[in-house]
Formats: sequence, structure tokens, C-alpha cells
Amino acid sequence: MWSGSTWNTSSDPRVASSTGPAIGVHCEGDNDVSLYAAFSAWLGKPDLYRLTFTARDSWSDVATPYFLSATQTWIAQPGRYEVMSVPLLLGSDTFASIAGGAQDATWQALANNIKSIGNPAQVIIRLGWEHNGNWYAWNSRSDPNGYAAAFAHVAQVMKAIAPGLRFDWCTDFQAYDTFNWQTAYPGDASVDIVSMDVYDEWNPNGWSDITSGAANITQLRAFAAAHGKKEAYPEWSCSIDAGGHGDNPTFITNMYNWLMAGGSNVLYHSYWNTNLGGPNAAIQGPLSGNVPLAAAQYKALFSR
Repeated sequence: MWSGSTWNTSSDPRVASSTGPAIGVHCEGDNDVSLYAAFSAWLGKPDLYRLTFTARDSWSDVATPYFLSATQTWIAQPGRYEVMSVPLLLGSDTFASIAGGAQDATWQALANNIKSIGNPAQVIIRLGWEHNGNWYAWNSRSDPNGYAAAFAHVAQVMKAIAPGLRFDWCTDFQAYDTFNWQTAYPGDASVDIVSMDVYDEWNPNGWSDITSGAANITQLRAFAAAHGKKEAYPEWSCSIDAGGHGDNPTFITNMYNWLMAGGSNVLYHSYWNTNLGGPNAAIQGPLSGNVPLAAAQYKALFSR
């Protein structure tokens, strides 16, 4: 139940809802579905969302993802979906050049490649993710309007070829950042899903920072509802990295309650089940072991 601006985790989390959003996962083998299948078996959930990342060395990497055959295998089953993380900028391109069509051949090729493997409605493009951070070339901080225009253009080009594709506009949880992430919104015609990545780190006040910090999940839920869009959480996990709260099963419970409270408007959420490029908090498989209490809590809650 609600207690002020946070969930009371002392209550049974099952009371939040009898059904929940789709479960997803990111494992480190994008070109091999076996790790995803193993997670599915561990959790007892046959239908999962698979989070993947195209390579970013060149635009040809984006046009033809190296894991496309694995994607085809994964989405051959109707209950399985793929969330493909795709960069918005590479090399010398700018938001203006992308919006002006400089890389239209790339986006057309990507759309055609996805269409060729069948079931494009089971693929979601997470374009230019975590745009409010300063760690990617496509960050929107200095030019939110330019970012929005570039995103909208790419969505238009790709949907013209594969109308079933959906686009996920992803921001990142920030406890204290002053940038208004909402100013970079590409518009209702270009966005199907509004999402946020949430790690249990750099939030010294814990869960209250996540619900009421500068860029927080409460804002995300309200923004998605105001625009008639589904909400999602493509990356979330505990963190034993610097600034993290370690093996924190309470964070797992809080996320479970938040996700379940969103009901049918939460489309999917995806746990970061890898230690590579992440917070070293895998909960299943060969890389797990750093957060055993959180792993047990995740399985107990999400396997229901």
C-alpha cells in the first residue's frame, strides 16, 4: 500500500495486483538465446522480453545487427519479444543530419532486416536510450529539440517499411540532475513506450530518491499516462558498484510493488542479468552470486 510517496514494503507485495507486466532480461550473449532461455527456465516464465544492443563501431553495425539470427529464433514464438537498443548518433553525424535524412539508408536497411526475419510487431526499437545522461554521443542535454527531431525522423522512416515496429523512448533515473528530460520528448506520433532505466545506485536516500529525485519513476508514470503511452523499465537491478546499495532485497520488493501497482499500463521490465558494463548484480547463471538475497527475493516474487 502507499505510505506517503513510497510503497510500504512490510505488506505482502502480492496485494498490489493479481497480474503484472511482462518480464524481460538482458544477458551478455545477444547472439545466443541459450542464456535467455536458461533465465526463462529458472524463473518458470516461458514468455520473456529480450533486451539487446547493436554494435556501435559503424552504421553498418546498426543496419545489420550481428545477432539478427538469434532475434529470429527468439521471436519465432508468439509470446517472446525483443527490445533492440539502437544508437541515434555515430561518428560525425549530428541530430540535424539525422533529421535531414543523412542516414536514411541505415534506418531503411535495419527496418528491412527486421521485417525479413518475420514478426516485426514483436520487436521494439529502444532508440537513443538514456538520452538525459552525458555518457552517450546522442545525449539530449544541449539540444533536446534536435534530439527529438532526429528520433521522430528515424521512427517515421522505419515504420514506413515495418509498420509493426514500436519505439521506446528511454530516459535514465537521476537523483539530483537538473536537466528536464521531458523537454526531449519526440512526440506522441513517434513514441509508443515511455521508459526509464533504474539502478539501485547513486541514490543515497535509497528508494525515496528513485520515487522523488530529479528524474524519477513517479514522473515517468505520470508522463506516460498523460500522453496515453505504456511505461517500461528496460534496465533495472541491484548494484554492488561504487554508489550502490549492494545485495538489497528491499529494492527488489520495492520495484515489484511499483511495477505491479502500474497494472496493465506497464508493458515490460527487464533485469540487467550480467556483470559486463553493468552493476555486477546478476541474479541467475554463471555470473550470479554477488547478490544472493536479492536473487532469492526476485525469484520468489516474479515467478508467481
